[in-house]
Amino acid sequence: MTTHKREEKITMIIIGLLILNVLLGIYIGFFKRDALWLETLKAGGSENMTMAEQLYTSPAYIQQQKSTLDQILGSMNEQQVPTPTPETQAQPMVTE
Repeated sequence: MTTHKREEKITMIIIGLLILNVLLGIYIGFFKRDALWLETLKAGGSENMTMAEQLYTSPAYIQQQKSTLDQILGSMNEQQVPTPTPETQAQPMVTE
């Protein structure tokens, strides 16, 4: 009888996992479709969305964005001035 209950528990766990997978698939599918619809509205319709997709996948656009980001990161790194520590602070010159 113990083996029968064990098999029943395993079956229930498998059924529960299958139901969870189906619900998760529906959830992801719904929100992905909803997100795409929202982005299409932001772009001003499906024709504009198609043009936006072409823009975002264009090698020239990708290179332009990369160079802009490199430039911004470079200027941010230049603005970071290291904080002087006792080891790096200049010692006063002693004249005799």
